[in-house]
Amino acid sequence: MRKIDEIIVHCTATRREWMEGRTARDKAAEIDRWHRARGWRMIGYHAIIDRDGTVMKGRGDAEQGAHVAGRNAHSLGVSLVGGHGSSATDEFEDHFTASQNTALRNYIRDKKAQYGIEKISGHNEHSAKACPGFNVTKWLARQPKPVAPRITFWDRLFAALKHQRSSR
Repeated sequence: MRKIDEIIVHCTATRREWMEGRTARDKAAEIDRWHRARGWRMIGYHAIIDRDGTVMKGRGDAEQGAHVAGRNAHSLGVSLVGGHGSSATDEFEDHFTASQNTALRNYIRDKKAQYGIEKISGHNEHSAKACPGFNVTKWLARQPKPVAPRITFWDRLFAALKHQRSSR
């Protein structure tokens, strides 16, 4: 297994409605086609995160990516679907969804734990590009707002039954 010490975040630079109604698998296949048209043997990213938060595998982690010249040997590349017209100083929420936010944070958390990765960066930190369309370091420093648990009818019923049993 190769040494992996960095995750580099990208975007596909596609419009919000790009391939709307199509599956994440279809979108990953289209990105793979774009990369093969560039002469690469397959998709350059290790993962793609669709607008609904679905994470599609690209290259295997053991394989060197093709996403940032000079940094592929020791990194994983993950790309968010969207980001068309973005700039490096935009906010994450300007171009991406809450589901993508959660999925990207989970992907980073899991890969950091798996490989002991310390460095997380955006493509724009290594090239004169807007990609991924936000400042990754600033985004990472922001804690996502906690989501209050949704209490359903069944939660209330089970709590009432439990309370009734314990008061006997």
